[in-house]
Amino acid sequence: MKILTIFLALSVLVFLSCGGAGGGGGIQSLNEMTPLQTETCCITTPVPNAEFVSLLMARQGGVALDWHIKWLTPEGKLETKRIDFADTPQTVSIEFAKNRATPVLVYLAVNGKEHILPAGAVYPTNKSGNTLAATWINGTSAEVLMQILTKTEQPQADTQHLCNYFNWQKFQEEFAKRVDEPWLVDKNKIAAKICTGSFSVSVLKEEKTYADVFQSDTVEWVCAPYGEAKPVYSGESAYFALSKKIYLSSRGTVFIEKKASSKNALVITELAE
Repeated sequence: MKILTIFLALSVLVFLSCGGAGGGGGIQSLNEMTPLQTETCCITTPVPNAEFVSLLMARQGGVALDWHIKWLTPEGKLETKRIDFADTPQTVSIEFAKNRATPVLVYLAVNGKEHILPAGAVYPTNKSGNTLAATWINGTSAEVLMQILTKTEQPQADTQHLCNYFNWQKFQEEFAKRVDEPWLVDKNKIAAKICTGSFSVSVLKEEKTYADVFQSDTVEWVCAPYGEAKPVYSGESAYFALSKKIYLSSRGTVFIEKKASSKNALVITELAE
């Protein structure tokens, strides 16, 4: 009962904070969380879909691929490290505040742009020995945690305490059971539910989708913004979110939405190399 009371009190404390755009004043407050002990762990990059990578590399003009690794330092600062791309797991050493819930995001960047949703891990939930393996399926939980910790207007120490009490392992287990297409979930809604202490597994669901077929004069192939997703070729039926989403294609990044005047028609509303 005492733990529940503490959890609810912390939830109320950060209720108005998670949707904010600030957070600059919260970093200093993390230094007050004493004593600060750290440990160094190794982060391993995931393996992307080989067919997708092959198509990217074969695109006219070619592309540059690299990994962007982002995490929060023990002081609460957002840090980024870029490493060369490889289709086998790469390892990077990162220092963490011991036993403090910390997100790690691993982006497969295309020409320096982070259009593909990241893989990820949550420290210490995903720690095995001194290693955290970033996986595509755990990218969502890491993104949600990062959003909560970096968009708060309340002292970051208070928000950090809330995240420390949240059961990220159970979140990841339920997410893996309930979600097949992680790019279709509402991460903002999930974060808000966690902040208010009203989270339930019912929020772990995909947006509604519609089926359509790419014409050959549009693009040769398109891939959902997820590192493990397989590409869809023109002439094949595919499912797309009802809301406007960004995808990668044979002609660069495309934004796809449903045509308002048709029950089932796909429209590329913007194309950017």
